[in-house]
Amino acid sequence: MATGLNVRTFFEGAWHSQDKYVMRAADHGSWLGSSVFDGARYVDGVAPDLKAHCDRVNHSAEAMMITPTVSSEEMVDIIMDGIKKYNSNQAIYIRPMYWAIEGGDLAIVPKQGVTGFAICLEDIPMADPNLAATLNNNKF
Repeated sequence: MATGLNVRTFFEGAWHSQDKYVMRAADHGSWLGSSVFDGARYVDGVAPDLKAHCDRVNHSAEAMMITPTVSSEEMVDIIMDGIKKYNSNQAIYIRPMYWAIEGGDLAIVPKQGVTGFAICLEDIPMADPNLAATLNNNKF
């Protein structure tokens, strides 16, 4: 289910102008939840800390025993290429993700090197800063 508008999906080496189906019912990630994602933003013409978000999704994949298939630098390039398909004034939510496709010998642990990868870009406007609230504002 898309949250915003104008969804674009990078899957199997190409950008698609839709909310494309990427995971199968029997994929390890669907069945046993072996999947990771990170969320980043492109707003006002910049994507703050984008590389750090890409680093984090790769580290998260490794922590879940999922083999990352795209370097952080390549991921940044793919994302920036996808963002070019939007107007510069649009606020884009960026979600790189991995999931295991097959299980190992005992089925529970993901099989190494058999990994699904996708990036979802979605036009989700930022909240009006005059209407936003700060939560947990304390001395700590």
